Amino acid sequence: MQYKKGKVSAIKEVTALKRIIFMVISIFAVMLPAFAMRDSDTQAEQALPVCSVEFLKKAEAAENTQYNNKIDSTLEDYVVGVVAGEMPVNFPHEALKAQAVAARTYALRQLNEDPSLSYDDIAQAHTDIERMHSMWGKSFDENYNKIKNAVYSTAGEILEYDNKPILAVFCSTTNGHTEECENVWTQDIPYLSSVESEGDKYSPYFEDSLTLSKEKFKAIFGSEDIGEVKKSPAGYVLNIKIGGREYTGAGVRSLLGLRSASFDIQKNADGFTINTRGYGHGVGMSQYGACYMANNGADYRTILGHYYKSAIIKKL
Repeated sequence: MQYKKGKVSAIKEVTALKRIIFMVISIFAVMLPAFAMRDSDTQAEQALPVCSVEFLKKAEAAENTQYNNKIDSTLEDYVVGVVAGEMPVNFPHEALKAQAVAARTYALRQLNEDPSLSYDDIAQAHTDIERMHSMWGKSFDENYNKIKNAVYSTAGEILEYDNKPILAVFCSTTNGHTEECENVWTQDIPYLSSVESEGDKYSPYFEDSLTLSKEKFKAIFGSEDIGEVKKSPAGYVLNIKIGGREYTGAGVRSLLGLRSASFDIQKNADGFTINTRGYGHGVGMSQYGACYMANNGADYRTILGHYYKSAIIKKL
């Protein structure tokens, strides 16, 4: 009887142990999916910001707000119009960026000197949207976006010297060298010194000529006698004597409608031939020179640094 009782007791203990093991396994089986689901939920939560459309919208909105807070869109849109009016749209991107910084700097200098001015009062060739449509036709979207990208990628950047916006003048084409500011506007400005502009010889405006009869020449200058010609080291006419009267190179350029003050006058049997090199006053950045530099790998900072010596680029 004792043996039977011990056997029954052992059986009961084994049975109880099985029940405990079963309960543990059951509980674990129930909890395991929960643990797995919790891990999956965590992964889903971590992935949600990347994949969620709502998250992307919020991130984009925050980025745009930050971007817009830093940019004066009125100024930048004005610069878009200036670049469109001042530089050929088929110029390389880095040349367009250099033009954008120069145009923005020139505008801010004028506005700082006279706060009563509006953008319409600034002496730059600004082109409005309507005119752009007329110029580019079906290519409007492509061209407009190209220029806008060049402008906005340099947004707020200006050239400074002594913590002030520089006189960021520019011209189409030089005679191969830019002219000293002092020889054009009587101001000695360090960052507007003469520099080589190698690529200008490839400009379609590099050379030009004008032929005048003796009668026409005399009607303009009162004489056919050409005297001493004084040129700057860069090759631009400073002074020239005609019939005993002295003219500035800029004065002759204006009287004859020449492209540049870099000219030579040749007298022949039929009259006079005036040969010019370059297009514009020759001071500051050459646009065709900038084009050449960009086509040869220079970025806009290198271009600006070449033409505006000692000036630095700063962010507004």
